[in-house]
Amino acid sequence: MGESHAFGASLCCSRRHFILSLCLAMSMVCAARILYWLIQLGAKVPQETQAACTGDECFQIFTCIGMKDTTAHIMEPLFTLSGIIFFPLGFHAAHHGDDTPMKRFALFLLATTAVRLGVIAFDVAFMHACEMYDTNMMNFVLNSLLPPSPLRVGVQDKLRGLHLFHLELVNGITGNFNILAWYLILSGLWTALFLYATVEAMSLSSLMQNGILGLGVHYGLDQWDEELNRTAIRRKVQSGINSKFMDDAHLPLSQGTHVGRLSNPTYGTQSPPARTYKASQDFSDYSTGFDGVPYELPDEEEDEAEVVRQLAEKLSQEESPEAMLDRAFVA
Repeated sequence: MGESHAFGASLCCSRRHFILSLCLAMSMVCAARILYWLIQLGAKVPQETQAACTGDECFQIFTCIGMKDTTAHIMEPLFTLSGIIFFPLGFHAAHHGDDTPMKRFALFLLATTAVRLGVIAFDVAFMHACEMYDTNMMNFVLNSLLPPSPLRVGVQDKLRGLHLFHLELVNGITGNFNILAWYLILSGLWTALFLYATVEAMSLSSLMQNGILGLGVHYGLDQWDEELNRTAIRRKVQSGINSKFMDDAHLPLSQGTHVGRLSNPTYGTQSPPARTYKASQDFSDYSTGFDGVPYELPDEEEDEAEVVRQLAEKLSQEESPEAMLDRAFVA
Protein backbone atom coordinates (compact mmCIF):
# COMPACT_ATOMS: atom_id res chain seq x y z
CA MET A 1 0.00 0.00 0.00
CA GLY A 2 2.56 2.46 -1.08
CA GLU A 3 0.03 5.10 -2.18
CA SER A 4 -1.28 5.32 1.37
CA HIS A 5 1.54 7.86 1.88
CA ALA A 6 0.03 10.04 -0.84
CA PHE A 7 -3.74 9.52 -0.44
CA GLY A 8 -4.05 8.27 3.12
CA ALA A 9 -5.56 5.05 4.46
CA SER A 10 -9.17 3.91 4.88
CA LEU A 11 -10.25 0.66 6.55
CA CYS A 12 -6.78 -0.96 6.44
CA CYS A 13 -6.21 -0.01 2.79
CA SER A 14 -5.43 3.11 0.82
CA ARG A 15 -8.18 5.72 0.49
CA ARG A 16 -8.21 5.41 -3.30
CA HIS A 17 -8.58 1.62 -3.16
CA PHE A 18 -11.45 1.98 -0.68
CA ILE A 19 -13.35 4.30 -3.04
CA LEU A 20 -12.60 2.00 -5.98
CA SER A 21 -13.90 -1.06 -4.12
CA LEU A 22 -17.05 0.72 -2.91
CA CYS A 23 -17.88 2.07 -6.36
CA LEU A 24 -17.31 -1.28 -8.01
CA ALA A 25 -19.46 -3.18 -5.50
CA MET A 26 -22.33 -0.68 -5.56
CA SER A 27 -22.24 -0.48 -9.37
CA MET A 28 -22.70 -4.25 -9.51
CA VAL A 29 -25.59 -4.05 -7.01
CA CYS A 30 -27.37 -1.35 -9.01
CA ALA A 31 -26.81 -3.24 -12.27
CA ALA A 32 -28.17 -6.43 -10.68
CA ARG A 33 -31.33 -4.63 -9.54
CA ILE A 34 -31.97 -3.16 -12.98
CA LEU A 35 -31.39 -6.57 -14.57
CA TYR A 36 -33.83 -8.09 -12.07
CA TRP A 37 -36.45 -5.50 -13.02
CA LEU A 38 -35.98 -6.26 -16.70
CA ILE A 39 -36.29 -10.01 -16.12
CA GLN A 40 -39.46 -9.51 -14.10
CA LEU A 41 -40.86 -7.21 -16.76
CA GLY A 42 -40.14 -9.73 -19.54
CA ALA A 43 -41.42 -12.74 -17.58
CA LYS A 44 -44.59 -11.05 -16.38
CA VAL A 45 -47.70 -12.99 -17.38
CA PRO A 46 -51.26 -11.77 -17.25
CA GLN A 47 -52.69 -12.59 -13.87
CA GLU A 48 -55.17 -11.26 -11.40
CA THR A 49 -53.59 -8.24 -9.76
CA GLN A 50 -54.60 -6.61 -6.53
CA ALA A 51 -55.79 -3.04 -6.82
CA ALA A 52 -53.54 -0.49 -5.18
CA CYS A 53 -56.55 1.28 -3.71
CA THR A 54 -60.28 0.82 -3.54
CA GLY A 55 -63.07 3.30 -3.01
CA ASP A 56 -62.20 6.35 -0.97
CA GLU A 57 -58.63 5.15 -0.48
CA CYS A 58 -57.74 6.34 -3.97
CA PHE A 59 -58.44 9.93 -2.91
CA GLN A 60 -56.47 9.72 0.32
CA ILE A 61 -53.06 11.17 -0.46
CA PHE A 62 -51.63 12.83 2.64
CA THR A 63 -52.96 10.12 4.96
CA CYS A 64 -51.52 6.94 6.44
CA ILE A 65 -52.86 4.82 3.60
CA GLY A 66 -51.73 7.25 0.93
CA MET A 67 -48.22 7.72 2.40
CA LYS A 68 -47.37 4.09 3.13
CA ASP A 69 -45.42 3.68 -0.15
CA THR A 70 -43.79 7.12 -0.23
CA THR A 71 -40.32 6.28 1.11
CA ALA A 72 -40.21 3.00 -0.84
CA HIS A 73 -40.85 4.85 -4.09
CA ILE A 74 -38.18 7.42 -3.18
CA MET A 75 -35.42 5.03 -2.19
CA GLU A 76 -35.71 2.10 -4.57
CA PRO A 77 -35.90 3.68 -8.04
CA LEU A 78 -34.09 6.92 -7.12
CA PHE A 79 -31.11 5.27 -5.46
CA THR A 80 -30.71 2.54 -8.09
CA LEU A 81 -31.06 4.75 -11.16
CA SER A 82 -28.81 7.48 -9.79
CA GLY A 83 -26.31 4.94 -8.45
CA ILE A 84 -25.84 3.29 -11.85
CA ILE A 85 -24.58 6.69 -13.05
CA PHE A 86 -22.58 8.08 -10.14
CA PHE A 87 -20.87 4.93 -8.85
CA PRO A 88 -19.12 4.24 -12.20
CA LEU A 89 -18.28 7.95 -12.26
CA GLY A 90 -16.64 7.64 -8.85
CA PHE A 91 -14.73 4.55 -9.99
CA HIS A 92 -13.44 6.40 -13.05
CA ALA A 93 -12.44 9.43 -10.96
CA ALA A 94 -10.57 7.37 -8.37
CA HIS A 95 -8.84 5.28 -11.04
CA HIS A 96 -7.61 8.24 -13.12
CA GLY A 97 -7.16 10.74 -10.28
CA ASP A 98 -9.69 13.31 -11.52
CA ASP A 99 -10.64 15.65 -8.72
CA THR A 100 -13.75 17.23 -10.31
CA PRO A 101 -15.64 13.96 -10.96
CA MET A 102 -14.58 12.78 -7.51
CA LYS A 103 -16.06 15.92 -5.97
CA ARG A 104 -19.33 15.28 -7.83
CA PHE A 105 -19.35 11.70 -6.58
CA ALA A 106 -18.78 12.93 -3.02
CA LEU A 107 -21.73 15.32 -3.35
CA PHE A 108 -23.87 12.43 -4.57
CA LEU A 109 -22.91 10.40 -1.49
CA LEU A 110 -23.68 13.36 0.74
CA ALA A 111 -27.11 13.80 -0.83
CA THR A 112 -27.80 10.07 -0.53
CA THR A 113 -26.85 10.12 3.15
CA ALA A 114 -29.11 13.08 3.83
CA VAL A 115 -32.01 11.36 2.02
CA ARG A 116 -31.45 8.17 4.02
CA LEU A 117 -31.51 10.04 7.30
CA GLY A 118 -34.74 11.77 6.28
CA VAL A 119 -36.29 8.45 5.21
CA ILE A 120 -35.41 6.82 8.53
CA ALA A 121 -36.94 9.68 10.48
CA PHE A 122 -40.09 9.60 8.33
CA ASP A 123 -40.51 5.81 8.67
CA VAL A 124 -40.22 5.88 12.46
CA ALA A 125 -42.65 8.81 12.70
CA PHE A 126 -45.07 7.07 10.31
CA MET A 127 -45.06 3.88 12.38
CA HIS A 128 -45.82 5.69 15.64
CA ALA A 129 -48.43 8.01 14.11
CA CYS A 130 -50.32 5.46 12.02
CA GLU A 131 -49.63 2.32 14.09
CA MET A 132 -48.57 0.49 10.96
CA TYR A 133 -45.40 -0.27 9.05
CA ASP A 134 -44.79 1.36 5.71
CA THR A 135 -43.59 -0.49 2.61
CA ASN A 136 -39.98 0.64 2.88
CA MET A 137 -39.66 -0.71 6.42
CA MET A 138 -41.23 -4.03 5.44
CA ASN A 139 -38.87 -4.37 2.48
CA PHE A 140 -35.98 -4.80 4.93
CA VAL A 141 -37.54 -7.98 6.36
CA LEU A 142 -38.95 -9.24 3.05
CA ASN A 143 -35.74 -8.80 1.09
CA SER A 144 -34.70 -11.99 -0.72
CA LEU A 145 -31.18 -10.70 -1.45
CA LEU A 146 -28.44 -9.57 0.94
CA PRO A 147 -28.93 -9.32 3.82
CA PRO A 148 -31.24 -12.35 3.97
CA SER A 149 -34.58 -11.99 5.67
CA PRO A 150 -34.71 -13.19 9.30
CA LEU A 151 -38.28 -14.46 8.78
CA ARG A 152 -39.29 -17.89 7.54
CA VAL A 153 -40.48 -18.37 3.98
CA GLY A 154 -44.05 -19.07 5.05
CA VAL A 155 -44.18 -15.94 7.16
CA GLN A 156 -42.81 -13.89 4.27
CA ASP A 157 -45.52 -15.21 1.95
CA LYS A 158 -48.22 -14.20 4.41
CA LEU A 159 -46.79 -10.72 4.78
CA ARG A 160 -46.50 -10.21 1.02
CA GLY A 161 -50.22 -10.93 0.70
CA LEU A 162 -51.13 -8.05 3.01
CA HIS A 163 -52.24 -4.70 1.68
CA LEU A 164 -51.70 -2.76 4.90
CA PHE A 165 -49.12 -3.69 7.55
CA HIS A 166 -50.85 -2.92 10.82
CA LEU A 167 -48.71 -3.44 13.91
CA GLU A 168 -50.95 -5.95 15.66
CA LEU A 169 -51.53 -8.00 12.52
CA VAL A 170 -47.83 -8.09 11.54
CA ASN A 171 -46.67 -8.86 15.08
CA GLY A 172 -49.14 -11.72 15.26
CA ILE A 173 -47.87 -13.24 12.00
CA THR A 174 -44.16 -12.79 12.82
CA GLY A 175 -44.41 -13.85 16.46
CA ASN A 176 -43.66 -10.35 17.79
CA PHE A 177 -40.45 -10.04 15.80
CA ASN A 178 -38.91 -6.59 16.38
CA ILE A 179 -39.07 -5.23 12.83
CA LEU A 180 -38.22 -1.71 13.98
CA ALA A 181 -34.91 -2.77 15.56
CA TRP A 182 -33.97 -4.78 12.46
CA TYR A 183 -34.77 -1.82 10.23
CA LEU A 184 -32.84 0.68 12.35
CA ILE A 185 -29.75 -1.53 12.52
CA LEU A 186 -29.54 -2.12 8.77
CA SER A 187 -30.43 1.46 7.87
CA GLY A 188 -27.93 2.78 10.40
CA LEU A 189 -25.15 0.62 8.98
CA TRP A 190 -25.88 1.75 5.43
CA THR A 191 -26.04 5.39 6.49
CA ALA A 192 -22.78 5.15 8.45
CA LEU A 193 -21.05 3.50 5.49
CA PHE A 194 -22.16 6.19 3.05
CA LEU A 195 -21.35 8.98 5.49
CA TYR A 196 -17.84 7.59 5.95
CA ALA A 197 -17.47 7.19 2.18
CA THR A 198 -18.55 10.81 1.75
CA VAL A 199 -15.80 12.06 4.06
CA GLU A 200 -13.19 9.86 2.38
CA ALA A 201 -14.27 10.94 -1.11
CA MET A 202 -14.04 14.62 -0.14
CA SER A 203 -10.56 14.08 1.31
CA LEU A 204 -9.48 12.17 -1.77
CA SER A 205 -10.76 14.92 -4.05
CA SER A 206 -8.87 17.55 -2.06
CA LEU A 207 -5.63 15.54 -2.27
CA MET A 208 -6.08 15.00 -5.99
CA GLN A 209 -6.54 18.72 -6.55
CA ASN A 210 -4.15 20.33 -4.05
CA GLY A 211 -1.69 17.59 -3.15
CA ILE A 212 -0.37 16.86 0.32
CA LEU A 213 1.13 20.33 0.92
CA GLY A 214 -1.73 22.22 -0.69
CA LEU A 215 0.52 23.48 -3.47
CA GLY A 216 -0.75 21.30 -6.27
CA VAL A 217 -0.41 17.70 -7.33
CA HIS A 218 3.21 16.84 -6.61
CA TYR A 219 4.31 13.86 -4.59
CA GLY A 220 7.71 12.80 -3.33
CA LEU A 221 9.52 9.94 -4.96
CA ASP A 222 9.57 8.11 -1.62
CA GLN A 223 5.76 8.04 -1.50
CA TRP A 224 5.22 5.69 -4.41
CA ASP A 225 6.82 2.38 -3.53
CA GLU A 226 4.31 0.07 -5.18
CA GLU A 227 6.71 -0.15 -8.13
CA LEU A 228 9.47 -1.53 -5.91
CA ASN A 229 9.85 -5.26 -5.70
CA ARG A 230 10.20 -5.74 -1.97
CA THR A 231 10.95 -9.44 -2.34
CA ALA A 232 13.80 -8.83 -4.76
CA ILE A 233 15.25 -6.12 -2.52
CA ARG A 234 15.09 -8.44 0.49
CA ARG A 235 16.85 -11.20 -1.42
CA LYS A 236 19.54 -8.76 -2.58
CA VAL A 237 20.18 -7.60 0.96
CA GLN A 238 20.30 -11.16 2.25
CA SER A 239 22.72 -12.19 -0.47
CA GLY A 240 25.06 -9.37 0.57
CA ILE A 241 25.31 -10.66 4.14
CA ASN A 242 28.56 -12.60 4.49
CA SER A 243 28.55 -16.02 6.06
CA LYS A 244 30.73 -16.36 9.15
CA PHE A 245 31.46 -19.94 8.21
CA MET A 246 32.75 -18.91 4.78
CA ASP A 247 34.77 -16.07 6.31
CA ASP A 248 36.47 -18.52 8.66
CA ALA A 249 37.17 -20.86 5.77
CA HIS A 250 39.09 -18.14 3.90
CA LEU A 251 41.38 -17.43 6.82
CA PRO A 252 45.00 -18.79 6.59
CA LEU A 253 45.74 -22.00 8.43
CA SER A 254 47.87 -20.25 11.04
CA GLN A 255 48.35 -16.68 12.03
CA GLY A 256 51.28 -15.24 13.95
CA THR A 257 54.77 -13.89 13.66
CA HIS A 258 56.18 -17.17 12.40
CA VAL A 259 54.00 -17.31 9.27
CA GLY A 260 56.18 -14.94 7.38
CA ARG A 261 59.30 -16.97 8.31
CA LEU A 262 58.02 -19.92 6.29
CA SER A 263 58.23 -17.97 3.06
CA ASN A 264 61.94 -17.13 3.15
CA PRO A 265 62.92 -15.16 0.03
CA THR A 266 66.20 -17.11 -0.01
CA TYR A 267 64.36 -20.43 -0.17
CA GLY A 268 63.90 -22.38 -3.40
CA THR A 269 65.70 -22.97 -6.67
CA GLN A 270 65.91 -19.26 -7.47
CA SER A 271 67.67 -18.46 -4.19
CA PRO A 272 71.41 -17.92 -3.93
CA PRO A 273 73.53 -20.96 -2.99
CA ALA A 274 72.58 -22.06 0.44
CA ARG A 275 75.17 -22.46 3.16
CA THR A 276 76.44 -26.01 3.49
CA TYR A 277 76.47 -27.29 7.04
CA LYS A 278 78.46 -30.21 8.36
CA ALA A 279 77.07 -32.45 10.93
CA SER A 280 78.78 -32.11 14.29
CA GLN A 281 79.07 -34.66 17.02
CA ASP A 282 77.51 -32.44 19.67
CA PHE A 283 73.96 -31.29 19.05
CA SER A 284 73.43 -29.85 22.52
CA ASP A 285 74.52 -26.35 21.55
CA TYR A 286 72.17 -24.97 18.94
CA SER A 287 73.85 -21.59 18.98
CA THR A 288 76.69 -23.00 16.86
CA GLY A 289 76.18 -23.97 13.24
CA PHE A 290 76.94 -27.39 11.85
CA ASP A 291 80.20 -26.10 10.35
CA GLY A 292 81.42 -24.62 13.64
CA VAL A 293 80.46 -21.11 12.70
CA PRO A 294 78.37 -19.42 15.41
CA TYR A 295 74.79 -19.09 14.28
CA GLU A 296 73.07 -15.95 15.44
CA LEU A 297 69.31 -15.85 15.51
CA PRO A 298 67.49 -12.67 14.53
CA ASP A 299 66.15 -10.58 17.33
CA GLU A 300 62.56 -11.70 16.78
CA GLU A 301 63.60 -15.35 16.70
CA GLU A 302 65.63 -14.89 19.87
CA ASP A 303 62.64 -13.35 21.59
CA GLU A 304 60.42 -16.18 20.46
CA ALA A 305 62.94 -18.77 21.61
CA GLU A 306 63.20 -17.04 24.97
CA VAL A 307 59.43 -17.09 25.40
CA VAL A 308 59.31 -20.78 24.54
CA ARG A 309 62.12 -21.54 26.99
CA GLN A 310 60.40 -19.67 29.82
CA LEU A 311 57.12 -21.40 29.11
CA ALA A 312 58.81 -24.80 29.17
CA GLU A 313 60.49 -24.02 32.50
CA LYS A 314 57.16 -22.90 33.98
CA LEU A 315 55.40 -26.04 32.81
CA SER A 316 58.19 -28.22 34.19
CA GLN A 317 57.83 -26.62 37.62
CA GLU A 318 54.07 -27.11 37.75
CA GLU A 319 52.52 -30.38 38.68
CA SER A 320 50.83 -32.41 36.02
CA PRO A 321 47.10 -33.20 36.32
CA GLU A 322 47.92 -36.87 36.94
CA ALA A 323 50.22 -36.00 39.84
CA MET A 324 47.59 -33.74 41.38
CA LEU A 325 44.98 -36.55 41.17
CA ASP A 326 47.36 -39.08 42.70
CA ARG A 327 48.19 -36.74 45.57
CA ALA A 328 44.49 -36.11 46.16
CA PHE A 329 43.65 -39.82 46.32
CA VAL A 330 46.58 -40.58 48.62
CA ALA A 331 45.52 -37.84 50.97
